[in-house]
Amino acid sequence: MSKKGKLSNILVWIILGLLIVGLAGFGTGNFGGTVRSVATVGETEIDTNTYARALQQRLRAIGDARGEPIAMAEAQAQGVDTVVLQELLAAAALEEAARLAGLSVGDARVGEQVRSIPGFQGVDGQFNRETYEFALERAGLTVPEFEADVRAELSRNLLQVAAAQGVQPLPAYSEAIYDFLGETRTVSFALLTEAALEAPVPARSEDEVQAYYDANSAEFTLPGHKAITYAWLTPDMILDSVEVSEDALRAAYDARREEFDIPARRLVERLGFPDEAAAQAAREAIEAGETDFGALLAERGLTPDDVDLGFVEQSDLDAAGAEVFALEDTGVVGPLPSPVGPALFRVNAILTPRNVPFEEARETLRADLARDRALEVISSEIEPLNDLLAGGATLEDLAAESEMTLGTIDWRGPAEGIAAYDAFNTAADAVTEDDFPEIEMAEGGSIFALRLDATVPPQVPPLDAIRDAVAAATQAAAIRDALAARAEEMVTELSAGGSFDTLGLTAITREGITRRSAVEGLPAGAVETIFDLDPGSAAVLPVGSSVALLRLESATLPDPGAADAQAVREAMNRQASQAMAEDVLSTLARWIETQTGISINQTALNAVHSQIQ
Repeated sequence: MSKKGKLSNILVWIILGLLIVGLAGFGTGNFGGTVRSVATVGETEIDTNTYARALQQRLRAIGDARGEPIAMAEAQAQGVDTVVLQELLAAAALEEAARLAGLSVGDARVGEQVRSIPGFQGVDGQFNRETYEFALERAGLTVPEFEADVRAELSRNLLQVAAAQGVQPLPAYSEAIYDFLGETRTVSFALLTEAALEAPVPARSEDEVQAYYDANSAEFTLPGHKAITYAWLTPDMILDSVEVSEDALRAAYDARREEFDIPARRLVERLGFPDEAAAQAAREAIEAGETDFGALLAERGLTPDDVDLGFVEQSDLDAAGAEVFALEDTGVVGPLPSPVGPALFRVNAILTPRNVPFEEARETLRADLARDRALEVISSEIEPLNDLLAGGATLEDLAAESEMTLGTIDWRGPAEGIAAYDAFNTAADAVTEDDFPEIEMAEGGSIFALRLDATVPPQVPPLDAIRDAVAAATQAAAIRDALAARAEEMVTELSAGGSFDTLGLTAITREGITRRSAVEGLPAGAVETIFDLDPGSAAVLPVGSSVALLRLESATLPDPGAADAQAVREAMNRQASQAMAEDVLSTLARWIETQTGISINQTALNAVHSQIQ
């Protein structure tokens, strides 16, 4: 064995030793069992039932996520079966590591875990042996198989617990991260515009414009698009042509009478009392200012929800209705009779009656009925329009022979008009030049059909077509370069302790900047530059068509004695410990696989796959 191999083995056995130390008090032992398997890692097997269940669970998850089942052949083409097998092999490698270290859990711990599973408990909440055996039978498992799986899982958990306990970061780790994330900085900056230049930047020559166009073609590249012709019909397009009879309007008004003829209502709370005297005493106390309705509720351990009647009509309150509805403003009235005895009623809101006559409701009714009718008309047109398309009609023919409207669009994604419909965007994204148009439904009862005329790749327009835009960009770049050169001259003076005022600049100061801050007035990359500077140092940043001259004024580390400092550092340590433990377990699993060997039974795998087809 090479020296490198020996060092690797020593390292892993050291890890195993640390794990065993971390497992002190958990107990050790052996577990085993022999079943028909799809793979083995050392002496630890992955039985066919375990693999089948894991694979079927993954297939169901994929099917649920995409809204339709996934066939086994498609899953294999995507490598789903390989991923599932790799996950099981990694778990088996940890189980083999536990076996090699002599780690296991006793029958008592397995029994405790089984009895804690809710699915195995009866109606009394206690473990039920018959329920347990029946559930396993339905899942295609025997009791020994299941309990062996539980024992293996608990044994793997021992490794994970041990890794978390035995691998801890040094205290300096959390302190460094705490300082890194909590450090704050104060910066001053001023924006330099063209006015800061000693002389205007001359207009760029034709040669300079051409050179900028050649060097920055990506800046002027138009995105690719699909040239699409479409025909569409929406309810709004035919609303004015839809006829609605007077009888239909009258019938709709009668059917929606409750919407247009609304009686007076009150938002009411009701507090009952054992007798009239108690209710009257409470009312007098309220009037004397000695208490209020809310305090009465609190005295009896009630909340407003306990006495809330909601919005009620006068008839809902029976004998108390007249007096409650006689109130012209919110307030308390009573005592009055109620189903809960003499009661005080608190009125919290008053809704006046509303009566909308037929003449006023006519337009609303007509709009609603016309839209319903338009939806019916469009629905009835789908089959005839599809028949026309099937008979060879073009979209242009549809627009000529129906109420559909023809249009074209350079489609790049959701936009206005027809491209505001999700259904159209989905169809436009999928359409190819080989597809034939067909009527499709869109939101709101609209319909459309489309045809792909061409797929236009991204392209840079000729310079003559965008000369003004290129000339403006060339000039802006020249101004920005001149401003950057002027700002670099100022950096030396600022870094030497000079002030913005002496440079004729008005500075803006931002305090409390962290590495996760967004500094108002500066681009996103400014934070990185700010934290690269030493206090007193200055730098230049481009900001759109101008530049920013900035200086770091101060850098402050977080207070290690702050109230939340210890909690934050402990959280960082836990996160780091978990990541380190996962790395240890991953390394251990790979080493176990390498040292003990992996055997895969392709025949057994194929048998499982064939049963899932």
